[in-house]
Amino acid sequence: MKAFKSMIAASVLAMVLPSAIPVVRAQGQGTPGAPAQTRPIEPQEFVRLAYSSATLQGQAARLAASRETRPEVRSFAASAADFRLGLLQRIEAFARERSLPLPSVKEFEHQVIIENLEPLDYLALSRRYAEIQIQAVGQEIGIYQAAARSPSAEIKAFADQVLPELQRQQEGAQKMYEAVRP
Repeated sequence: MKAFKSMIAASVLAMVLPSAIPVVRAQGQGTPGAPAQTRPIEPQEFVRLAYSSATLQGQAARLAASRETRPEVRSFAASAADFRLGLLQRIEAFARERSLPLPSVKEFEHQVIIENLEPLDYLALSRRYAEIQIQAVGQEIGIYQAAARSPSAEIKAFADQVLPELQRQQEGAQKMYEAVRP
């Protein structure tokens, strides 16, 4: 049953996270295999996506940090939980100052990911959390890269400030994943 739930969570994550980033083909790149480029996103869409991603990752980090997991995972998760709390506060302040709405309910897909992470233990939890982080942080970087190309100077400045922090998170997630991968 755990393997089945983990498989469902992986499928949901694969479906949800890639769809979180608005992608458009650059002109002349309509052929399969051609690199896609993310389009700039509007402030309200950016806040929704960034907040949702940070919320998911914060919940997953708190779960992994509070349970018996591999030391590398526990250490990363504890640090990530603190980072996510701070990032959520920054996104909330950014949205409040600009009268942009925050999501009032958790994304269904994100709830499924967390629910499928909860029953896992030690190595299974460690590996699944590491996989989620690799995928989620990569997608989140895409969201912020799209925001960095926004015509809105405020969104661009916020994204430019957060991107280096996310890249450090990605490096840490990669090290953690290398330590626990099968």
